Amino acid sequence: MIWAFIKDKLLQRDLEEGVALMDETTLPVVQQEICELSTIDIAVRRDRLEAMVTVTTPLDAPAVTMMQILDKLEEAGINYGIDREALERLIDKRSNEKITCARGTTPCVGEKATLQYHVDIESQGRPTELEDGSVDFKNINSFINVEKGQLLIEKIPPTPGIRGIDVFGLPIPAKAGKDIPVPKGKNTEVIDNCRLIAAIDGQLHITSKRIDVLPTIEIAGDVDYSTGNIDFVGNVIVRGSVQPDFLIKAAGNIEICGSVCGGMIEGGSIIIRMGIQGMNRSVIKARERLVAKFVENATVYADQEVLISDFVLNCSVFAGRQVIVQGKRGLVLGGRISAGEEICIGTVGNQANVLTDLEVSTNPFLKDELQNLKEEKKKIEELSEQLQCSLAYLNKQGMDNINAKKRERYSQMEDECNALPERIEQIQQRTVDIKDILSSLSPGKIRVSDVMYPGVRVSIGPLTKNMNDSLKYLSLYAHEGEIKISSFR
Repeated sequence: MIWAFIKDKLLQRDLEEGVALMDETTLPVVQQEICELSTIDIAVRRDRLEAMVTVTTPLDAPAVTMMQILDKLEEAGINYGIDREALERLIDKRSNEKITCARGTTPCVGEKATLQYHVDIESQGRPTELEDGSVDFKNINSFINVEKGQLLIEKIPPTPGIRGIDVFGLPIPAKAGKDIPVPKGKNTEVIDNCRLIAAIDGQLHITSKRIDVLPTIEIAGDVDYSTGNIDFVGNVIVRGSVQPDFLIKAAGNIEICGSVCGGMIEGGSIIIRMGIQGMNRSVIKARERLVAKFVENATVYADQEVLISDFVLNCSVFAGRQVIVQGKRGLVLGGRISAGEEICIGTVGNQANVLTDLEVSTNPFLKDELQNLKEEKKKIEELSEQLQCSLAYLNKQGMDNINAKKRERYSQMEDECNALPERIEQIQQRTVDIKDILSSLSPGKIRVSDVMYPGVRVSIGPLTKNMNDSLKYLSLYAHEGEIKISSFR
C-alpha cells in the first residue's frame, strides 16, 4: 500500500518533469519558427549619414526583440549613432514602417575667407559732423587718402571645417571653406599672402575685384559743393575751376585747368591755367613753384618761384627765390612783390603813381615760419613729456582699477602721444628745407624789361628807394650801401 502510493508519486513527478522538459526543448523551436516569419531590412543612405530599418512582422507572430535588431545592425556594420528610442517605439508599435535607426555626424564646411578693411570706407562721401551737431557740406570726404605702407585689407583665411562620422563609425572628411584672392591692384603690395598694403601715398579706389591706390585725383568739373574740399596725399587735377571758399590741399602737385575764384590752394607745384581771382580772400601756397596766367586781389606764396604770364593786380606775392611776371603784358600794379633772390617784371605801376612795393631780401615768411616751427617743436616736446607722465601714473594705478572714463582718456592720451613723433619729424624736415633755401640765396636783384613808373618803392635787403621818375629797361641792385640802377640785362 505504501509502495503503491510512492510509485504513483514518482510517476506524477516524472510526468511533470517530462512536460517541463518538453516546454524547454520545444518552445524555442516554436519561437524560432515564428521569428523566421518576421524580417528585418537595413538600408543605408548613399552619403552614409543615415541608416533605416524596416521590420515586417505578421499578425500572429511575436514582436522582434531589441537584441535581434541590434544584431542585424551589427551584421551590417552599423555601430554609430544608433537611436535606441526610435527602435523601442518601432517594436512597441509593431508597424511595418521604415524608420531612421542611426544617424551619423554631418561634416561642417569651413567658413569662407573674408576681407577685413583697415580703412574707414563708410566715411567716403559722408559730410563731416561738427561739434554743435550740424554738418559741414564743404567737407564731404569725397576721397579716402592712404599713406605708403598703410595696411588696407587683411584676409581672414578660410577654416578647414570639422570632419563628420558615418553610421559605420568611419570619418567623413570635412570640406574647407572657400578661399578668395587678396584684391591686389595698382600701387599695392601683398604681404604674407594675406595683408594688402599701399605701395605709395594716394587715393584708395575700390572696385568689385581689386583695390588700387591712385597717385592722382582728377575732378571732371568744378571744386564746389558736389566735391567738397579736397585734402589729398597725392596729385590733384581739376578740369574746371575752384569756387569761392573751397579748399584744395595736396601733398603732391595741383593743376587747375580753369580759375581760382576766391578759393584756397595748397600743394607742391601749382599750375592755374586761367589765373586767380582772389576776391581779397584767396590764399595760394606752393611748396615749390606757382604758375598762373594772372593774379588779382590774392595772397600768393611759393618756396621757389612764382611765374605769372600776364598781370598781377593788388596782390601780396612772396617767393623764396624768384618772382617773374613776363608775357603778354607782364604788368604788376599795386600790392607787394617779395622774392628772396630776384624779381623780373615787364611793367611796374602806372601813370597814376599807384603804390607798388618790390622787395628783394630774405623772405620774411620763411623767417617767420622758421621761428614758428621752433616754438611749435618746443610745445610738442613739453606736451609729450606731460602725456608720458600721465600715462605712467595711470599705468601705476593699474588698468583694472580705473573706471571706464579714465580708460577712455588713457586711450586718447596714448593715441595723441604716439602721433607726436611724426609731427616732430615733419617740423625737422621743414626746418631743414627752409634753411637750405636761405643759405643758397644769391645777392638780390630787380629787373624791369619795359617801364617802371613813379610810385614804385624798391627794397633790396635793408635798403629802400622810392622811384620818382619813369624808367625803362633797368636793373636795380645793392652796392656799397646804395641801390644802384643799371641797364636791363
